Amino acid sequence: MKTIFIYLYLFISNALFAQSLSQTSQKIKTAYEELKRHRAAREKQLAYLKVFPQNKEQFTAIFDPDDFGELYSDNFKYIDAFISLAKNYPGEVIDKLINIGKNLKFRADATGQMQHSIVGLGNQYTPLFSKKLKALSIIEVDHLITFLADVENHKAYSEYQQLIESLQKIGENKLAAKFIRARILREKSDNH
Repeated sequence: MKTIFIYLYLFISNALFAQSLSQTSQKIKTAYEELKRHRAAREKQLAYLKVFPQNKEQFTAIFDPDDFGELYSDNFKYIDAFISLAKNYPGEVIDKLINIGKNLKFRADATGQMQHSIVGLGNQYTPLFSKKLKALSIIEVDHLITFLADVENHKAYSEYQQLIESLQKIGENKLAAKFIRARILREKSDNH
């Protein structure tokens, strides 16, 4: 009898939690669960790609809200699932990451995961990454690079240096110089 009450409690708690999510968060959660069940299904991958946030405002409201609601508590799994789609859809994933990241400020958790994901995919798909960056305005590029450089310890952030070297290897020396400059400015701010 006690077990039945526990299951009933869990069922009602899950139902209430699902009802407390915004419509957008619920769509993301549903698409994620479908993707998890059918990882190889192209239509499930595309559905998740489509519902994932398009910009900073949507991303923050869902994965990093001030009240720690929505999908905050499991944001890492939703973001990881999105990043994993780069294997089949690198252009689409990088495009969304850049659209979100170009206006983000570092707050840890979800934004930190996005920061490292952008740098990681920039290393993996450097020509595509640089092409997407060059399509942004100068202000957007500078803001994105400043966001990507915003870490406490660049010595432990080897992927950032790798991205600089990857950009240099494909002849994107101006972009690489912006990354170097952003790192220097970030390190100087730590010393003051």
